[in-house]
Amino acid sequence: MAVGGAKLALLLIHILSVAGDEYSSSRDNDHGGDDHEHRKKLISSLKSGFVIGYVFSSVSVITIFMSYCVPWASLMKRKGNEVMMKTPMMTSLMERQEMKRKEANVQICMLGNIVKRLNFVGISKATANFSQANKIGLGRMGTMYMATLPDGRFLAVKRIVDSQQFEEQIVSELKTLGTLKHKNLLPLFGFCVESNTRLLVYKYMSNGNLFDWIHSVKHRRKTLQWPLRLKVAVGVARGLARLHHGGRGQVVHLNISSKCILLDKNFEPKLSNFGKAMLITSMSNTPGVHDEFCEMALVKEDVHGFGVVLLELITGMDCSRMNFSSNSILNEWIGNLLSTSYFKDAMDRFLIGQGFDDEIFQLLKVACNCLDCIPDRRPSMFQVYKDIKAITKRSEVVDDSEIQMQPEICPATSQD
Repeated sequence: MAVGGAKLALLLIHILSVAGDEYSSSRDNDHGGDDHEHRKKLISSLKSGFVIGYVFSSVSVITIFMSYCVPWASLMKRKGNEVMMKTPMMTSLMERQEMKRKEANVQICMLGNIVKRLNFVGISKATANFSQANKIGLGRMGTMYMATLPDGRFLAVKRIVDSQQFEEQIVSELKTLGTLKHKNLLPLFGFCVESNTRLLVYKYMSNGNLFDWIHSVKHRRKTLQWPLRLKVAVGVARGLARLHHGGRGQVVHLNISSKCILLDKNFEPKLSNFGKAMLITSMSNTPGVHDEFCEMALVKEDVHGFGVVLLELITGMDCSRMNFSSNSILNEWIGNLLSTSYFKDAMDRFLIGQGFDDEIFQLLKVACNCLDCIPDRRPSMFQVYKDIKAITKRSEVVDDSEIQMQPEICPATSQD
């Protein structure tokens, strides 16, 4: 690039010298001519010289910049003709990412003290060597398989083959589900490390995820009736309240959706997918306003996600895909939902005429509070749990013992 720039500069110098010669020749020929004509030619020549000089200066600056100022560190050929350019900043970023991956890998190995470490051969055998017939799901991190133990029990195995880019998420999953036990959190059975493959083993949930029950054509023949929807709502609220108000620091999920809510054989919901979860003990030794604001924003993000799930349970629509370009549009839509006429139209057609309109409308109010465009105005998950629990008592659609068998969540001494 520098050589090409030098050639271009020499060419411009040559053009400039030729223009100078022409100007001298013109001056000699017109020496005895009219002064006015001579003055016009002089001005024209000066303009030409100025333009050429400006172009020459610009090219020179660009040449120097391209030769010395652009920080190309090295060029590496990849896969034939592909070329990757590395700058010092990119190199530093890659080094930090590699360091994080190594630290996460060390943490995974150390987590064997709190999470059961399993044998790869045994898991492979239980899944028939990860056969296609046992494949039950495909996610962003990896593929889910069903495993059958010799005693007849079923497990779900998440197989993460290219694990390097997901090491931090794996650590988060193991730390959260490995230390927290609750009836509405997915039980983690153990994990396995084998070369570049990671296996996370969970209790198998025979009824799949909530998203498929609400939206999948396959499950529409087995409609999720209102009593079960309310059971799911109160169960998820209870699980999130446990995370946010457990007494050992707040755990925020940060990925709440109907796809991460699994259902066991009795349709008891279990929160899963803790790859983005964070434990908030305190963001600093002396928390300030900024730290408290960040903590509140993270917690209220979970509340908003739960509000979206409630809307899906009520309307049957995939609300996670709805595009609200501004808070005013969201507020207008929520306001319309709370109007009696629009509410009837928005309600899932499978719930119409079942005699639960009042309870559904009360749950809709809870959902709209969770979706408030100002995070600080959204209720806590403990308050949401109490509100939905009150709806179940009034409607008597869920066995009261099913709810009360769970101790209150607020106190730090709770063993739920």
